[in-house]
Amino acid sequence: MKILVIKPSSLGDIVHGLRIVHQVHEIIPSVRIDWVVKKGLEDILSASGLIEKIYLFERGGGFINYCNLIKEIRREKYEYVLDLQGLLRSACLLKFAHSKQKLGVADGREFSTLFYKSVGEKSRKVRTHALDRLVPFLTRLGIHNFNKNLSLNFPQSQLNVTNKEALGEKKMILLFPESRRKEKEWPFYRELAESFARTSSFNLVISGNNPDSQYPCAIDLRGQVGLKELPDLINRADLVVSNDSAPLHIASALGKPLIALFGPTSARRYGPYPINLASSNVLSASDGRMSSIPVSDVELQIKNFIG
Repeated sequence: MKILVIKPSSLGDIVHGLRIVHQVHEIIPSVRIDWVVKKGLEDILSASGLIEKIYLFERGGGFINYCNLIKEIRREKYEYVLDLQGLLRSACLLKFAHSKQKLGVADGREFSTLFYKSVGEKSRKVRTHALDRLVPFLTRLGIHNFNKNLSLNFPQSQLNVTNKEALGEKKMILLFPESRRKEKEWPFYRELAESFARTSSFNLVISGNNPDSQYPCAIDLRGQVGLKELPDLINRADLVVSNDSAPLHIASALGKPLIALFGPTSARRYGPYPINLASSNVLSASDGRMSSIPVSDVELQIKNFIG
């Protein structure tokens, strides 16, 4: 079986897609899966070891680059093409691909559903997890007996020597203070780090892209961990604390102990999966404001996990 997945972005959604693809590989080891991804995010696909060929989608690259991508895709023939993005630009790629089986998300926008057979829940008002919207693709591929946790490994992910040495040998708590949207960022990570550093023998490690504040009591790896290395860093942690962001979804996929902080977004739709898994705990602000989650509540959850 040969499958093309079209899911250019975002990083967290790509991880969701990989969790589905991993189940396909588990049940059909001989399957070949290619993927269309936004340029700059391809390393997470490489880290998974699941994808044979990666097509790079350059957002803002212009009409000629888009046409060249279509030409490149048309050189191959696929048994299935899956549009997991559900936008006009992804549906057009699907339309021109060589395949008799073209499937896409039922809640697609921009008239994308006109280009494929819809799969899954159509209404965006239905409160269902983002991954549960993708599970029906497995049954459409003839896969029924799969791991309901949708676990995922990243066998090609490995930290470089410098980052490994920086972590040391102690057990560690890994903090991710960032998110794509500022309103999803919990503002008290530094306060949490300073408080916990005084009472714990664990190493505190900070990761992300933007070193906008200082964490003198922690190992600060922000801006130093590449995307392909990120799953290995998360896998080495004894506990992960994260906002609603891609690292949360990677930690969830790996089954790592996880404290997930939510404000304006719904944990039922975008939180750790499966919901109510023992290895993860969600703290949600009742008023939708991240600043309403007190440091003491997060500290208590950390102590519950590490003793």
